[in-house]
Amino acid sequence: MYRLIPQSGPHRGKRIVVRQAVTVIGSAPDCHLILDSGEQLAARHARLEETSSGVMLEALSPDHPVLLNGRPLEAPGPLAHDDLIELGCLPLIYQTIVPPRRRLRHTPGLLQPTTFLAIVALLVLQGFLLVFLHDWQEHLLDPITETVDIAYHAAKLKEAEILATQTNAATNGKDTHAEADPADKARQSGAGDQATSELQNILAEANFPAVETNNALDTLPQISAADPRIQQAQRLLAEAAAAADFTDYTRAIQLLDQIHQLHPGFIPAHEEHARISERRGDFEGARQRWGLLVGLAAPDSAEALNAREQIERLDNLRVLQTQLLHDSFTADLDNLPRDIRIVSSPDLKRQPTDADLAEMRTLDVTLERSTAQRLFPDARIQIFITFYDRAGEAPPQPTRAITTPSPIVLGAFSKLSFPAVFEATYVLPAGMNHVSDHPGAPAPAFYGYTIHVFAGQILQDAFAKPTRLLEQPIHFPEHSSD
Repeated sequence: MYRLIPQSGPHRGKRIVVRQAVTVIGSAPDCHLILDSGEQLAARHARLEETSSGVMLEALSPDHPVLLNGRPLEAPGPLAHDDLIELGCLPLIYQTIVPPRRRLRHTPGLLQPTTFLAIVALLVLQGFLLVFLHDWQEHLLDPITETVDIAYHAAKLKEAEILATQTNAATNGKDTHAEADPADKARQSGAGDQATSELQNILAEANFPAVETNNALDTLPQISAADPRIQQAQRLLAEAAAAADFTDYTRAIQLLDQIHQLHPGFIPAHEEHARISERRGDFEGARQRWGLLVGLAAPDSAEALNAREQIERLDNLRVLQTQLLHDSFTADLDNLPRDIRIVSSPDLKRQPTDADLAEMRTLDVTLERSTAQRLFPDARIQIFITFYDRAGEAPPQPTRAITTPSPIVLGAFSKLSFPAVFEATYVLPAGMNHVSDHPGAPAPAFYGYTIHVFAGQILQDAFAKPTRLLEQPIHFPEHSSD
């Protein structure tokens, strides 16, 4: 890379940087560097070529000479920095472009002031360490503590020497039962007393605080030797109880089933399973679970006794519930073990008919909370309504009319708002009112209805009109997992 600087003409003083290897200068359009023809230039006047040995200048037109530093150029020749090239009437200065050399940074010697001070500091520190290590015991040990240790070991050594002397005397045949020489006894006692007194004086001077070393034995954690299966069962039981508190009974039952598989004899899981079943109104499920627990627990254990009491309570509860069907039952209704009851007499209305409708009736029923304690807060409330027809003096039979599907499911008791009102319909299309099962017998006509309210499988209340319909068989609902 080099540059050309015109010395006359319109481009005087400008620096033309040339980066290509071959450059042709002239007035022709195909030249690399085109100059004005007024400078008396040939179409292709000169050629510059950058080679490994430098930039070579060559004249291309015999009729238009090229001067290099005032002399005609007869053959291609190299150019030097600041050479003067004359092409016709145009003088050019040739200059090479050399990148500036990187200046080397001056490196200070090793014995500069900062380096020298650092070396001196390291030497001084090393000297202090050597002095400290020479007598480090004097710097780390408290003189009083060291004196106490020396006196203590001296007293122990003195006692050992006295004991060795007595043992040697007995071995040499001296009478150990004879009274010792009073002078020796006084001398030995004096030496021992002196060592003890010296030790006591040193300890008093040191004034060490008292240390209690046996005060943490009763605070150590108890090591549990429980079966890991029991620990896992307890954890799952806690999760099941929490799920039941949030009425997530599906999750609670799944966790309890895991416990039964993991540890079939884990009694708390069976107790929780029975309680959850009863809360949901699953009478048979709760009773079966308590019965299973009786077989698992020891015969005379508290768990077995409690399970028997629960079974007896559930049996009595079933008896009390079914007594609602009998007219002779005169107990206080507010004290019955139930959560829901029917409000007074349901309202049965006969609706207008038309050509397609022979008969239509609507039954409005209202339920309210019982004042008794909540027994089945999470049981599903179901209402079974049955309409009856009767033909003449024949026994009443369930109607063949179109009625509201039974049971009517109201949902969990704890989620209901009271009073709860629902409606059932009885629809008899035209043409069915004269149909009889037996030729010549009168056609059946509307006779009455029965209402049975269940919390899960537990009967809560019953009503019939006429009352004799309560004698009809009751089909207790199956427990649902919903």
